[in-house]
Amino acid sequence: MKNPSYQNIEKGKVIGEYTAVSLAPWVERGSKVVADIREALRTGNEAILATLRASGVIQEVKHVHNIIPTTGRSVLARLIVGDTTYSGEVDYGALGSDATPAFTNASTILGTEVYRSQADSQAFDDNIAYIDWFVAAGDVADQTFEEFGAFIDGTGSADTGQAWSLLKTGGWVKSGSMFISAKYTFV
Repeated sequence: MKNPSYQNIEKGKVIGEYTAVSLAPWVERGSKVVADIREALRTGNEAILATLRASGVIQEVKHVHNIIPTTGRSVLARLIVGDTTYSGEVDYGALGSDATPAFTNASTILGTEVYRSQADSQAFDDNIAYIDWFVAAGDVADQTFEEFGAFIDGTGSADTGQAWSLLKTGGWVKSGSMFISAKYTFV
């Protein structure tokens, strides 16, 4: 017979989902187009995305999942017990070009960081956090990015901050502007 005290054990995890949207080069940070894409991704409104694809604003949309390494989970554990060594804010995102990134729970940086940017939008709804980054046409050269990382308490310098999320992108192509949206669901 099972011990009844073990029947109500909750299992928690964080599910990280990323969407990278390759955009026409004329799309600018803070534009209505960016606001529409953000809204469409957060609400699941595929009609908005379809309209923007048909008009040539959106060139490509790719979805991937991430790994949340020990460093990121450690920051949350510290905060829960009152240790404020880190703020807990995911404030920077970075794109990398390592052709074969091999992230593990022990990973703390990207293989080859190429570009880093502050988050453009941060919001939450109940147990879901949303963080978005916008990369303008002239911010970094057009290329294919194979890795992405989100960092807690980062700076504008490469390899700074505590790795919250690291992922293999499967080849995010930037050929103009790019919008990157992260959705973290705490279950």
